Amino acid sequence: MTATQSADDQDLVIGVDIGGTFTDCAIVLPDGTAQPGKSPTTPDNRARGFFDSIEDAATGLGLSLDDALARCRLLVHGTTTGTNALIERRGAKVGLITTSGHGDVTLIMKAEGRLTGVDGAHIWDLPRGDKPEPVVPRALIREVNERIDYLGEVVVALDEAQVLAAADELVAAGVEAIAVSFLWSVRNSAHEDRAVQLITERHPQIFVTAASSVSSFVGEYERTMTGIINAYIGPLMKDYVERIEQEAGRRGYSGRILYAQCAGGAITEAEAQVAPVRTVHSGPVSGLLGSAHVAAALGEPDLMVADMGGTSFDVSVIRGLTPDVRDVSLLERFEVSLPMVYVDTVGAGGGSIAWLDAAGGLQVGPRSAGAMPGPACYGNGGTEATVTDADVVLGVIDPDNFLHGKRKLDRAAAERAVSALGDQLGLSLEATAAGINQIIDAKMADLLRRMSILRGFDPREYTVFAYGGGGPVHVGAVAREVGVRKVIVPMLHMASAWSAYGATVADVIHVVQRWEQHQMPVDPNRMNTVLADLEEQARGILAAEGFEGDKVAIDRSVRMKYTTQLHTIEVPISGEPLDEAAVEGIGTDFARLYDDLHGEGSGHQAGGVSLTGFVLRARGIVDRPGIARAPGATDVERTSRPVYWAEEGARVETPVLRVSGGRLEGRLEGPMLLELPDTVVVIRPGQTATCDEYGNLVITV
Repeated sequence: MTATQSADDQDLVIGVDIGGTFTDCAIVLPDGTAQPGKSPTTPDNRARGFFDSIEDAATGLGLSLDDALARCRLLVHGTTTGTNALIERRGAKVGLITTSGHGDVTLIMKAEGRLTGVDGAHIWDLPRGDKPEPVVPRALIREVNERIDYLGEVVVALDEAQVLAAADELVAAGVEAIAVSFLWSVRNSAHEDRAVQLITERHPQIFVTAASSVSSFVGEYERTMTGIINAYIGPLMKDYVERIEQEAGRRGYSGRILYAQCAGGAITEAEAQVAPVRTVHSGPVSGLLGSAHVAAALGEPDLMVADMGGTSFDVSVIRGLTPDVRDVSLLERFEVSLPMVYVDTVGAGGGSIAWLDAAGGLQVGPRSAGAMPGPACYGNGGTEATVTDADVVLGVIDPDNFLHGKRKLDRAAAERAVSALGDQLGLSLEATAAGINQIIDAKMADLLRRMSILRGFDPREYTVFAYGGGGPVHVGAVAREVGVRKVIVPMLHMASAWSAYGATVADVIHVVQRWEQHQMPVDPNRMNTVLADLEEQARGILAAEGFEGDKVAIDRSVRMKYTTQLHTIEVPISGEPLDEAAVEGIGTDFARLYDDLHGEGSGHQAGGVSLTGFVLRARGIVDRPGIARAPGATDVERTSRPVYWAEEGARVETPVLRVSGGRLEGRLEGPMLLELPDTVVVIRPGQTATCDEYGNLVITV
């Protein structure tokens, strides 16, 4: 903040989302008006792309980068830095210190490692399958004497000399980070805490993680893997966060940067540095939060959100405006235990590469051309055909006016790349491009079915929010294949930067849990005691971050299952303190929710019901921007061009509306293209669309 600037001048909220291909920004003004920004992701120094995207959005508002940061009251960042480090295996060299006799837990992987996270085709080829390469090899695992039992009582004291000797050996072996995971540390973390203290004092340059500090899950394997992955990405994220913080401060930002997290909402800079594992998948989760924010205004409680970027296609489900949160998730075939919004992903993006398999069949993805060299049409040396190249060949993307003229694409390069495949397949240029699109659309449709039909949801009852650079391009075909009836492209001009917009509406979220198993009905006094303890813990965390009074909201729930069955679900709790009638009501709610999710009568009630854990979601409420009503669209340019439609089997002269944003009037009928500043909305033959008051495009499939 400058010497002449007051706090009242800080009126902007900025969200930034770093993806595999582009880094997106959204600057939201006090009246809810949003301005997008976009720049190529800079893998060599992601902080550079971070500030480039803010500068691009600021330019659209007539501001400099420094002016925008000086006027910013809240800056929220979703990042794939940690996720990509794990995927690309470029994290720190990690050592593990664990309880004697349990050093092989992460290598055994509960005897499920060959099957975890592999698709159906590979499951059938089990003899040739294998476990993923361990993040910590056996040579970097050390065991020490200590033991705490399931009640949290110390059975064997921690051998501190062994801890120091183990740390010395690991540091001598070149580790940059150490994870400490002891049995039953979730009941009593004293031994883990002391080990971390000893190692930090002896080796202050080493990043050290106590597994119980990032996961309260009872499962030994899942909790240990969470600690390991936190240590694996810790040094990288610590350096990255420090770069962002220092550069933002140097450029005039005087506030606190929040970082989007996988459980929904955001965490502070301090939390992002000590528990960076919470930032994994934060980009897709931010888009989901933005969708729920807008859906609440539209009265659309049940959504499937579909985010297609340059590298991947991410899908999640929102029921009753509440995201689906899981306690155990997969990260690169490893099970980790931390609250995470359930987002499923396939390698299907604009940069997905088309190729021929050993049988000569056409395949698309999961390999991507990424930001560099990118699709062949980008002119950066790429020669392999991608989905974007196919869109150029079909006429969906205008290479002469890509991103409203921000960039020229090389049509000839796209045609060469696609025709090279066509020659091998014996297909025409257009048929090959259409085939690429049909395959990628089918992959995305399969994921939507997996997230809906295979989980007991009827996709016809859900509205799909489609965003990202490629979502509006392909969602019409995908929705039709799945049976979805309504698609919304949110805030037309913001759709390609939607995850960045979602970051601007994120509250600070902390999830605190305690895993206890009880047979229902549970003693109300025990439930009240546990919930009160968790609430005191949660309020203390938020108070340390500056959230108190009416800036704190607490949502309480319990995890429950039929005792003789596998599926655990979360049941919300309202009212306090609980009495016997309230506990009985929780049991009734569980039965109803279980039937809704798995089908009426699917629960084995005669076997009893178990309560397995207590969950509190504590929100530090930020002053989020509102939603502006969109003005009428201005500078609408009407034109047309020939587009190849697979439905017609031919090129058809197709109407094109080139618009920068705002609300389009009237009913739009397909086939039609809407060219937006950062994406194209494809309204396919037989589909219609209208704009609502907020500038959301509602497509009837």
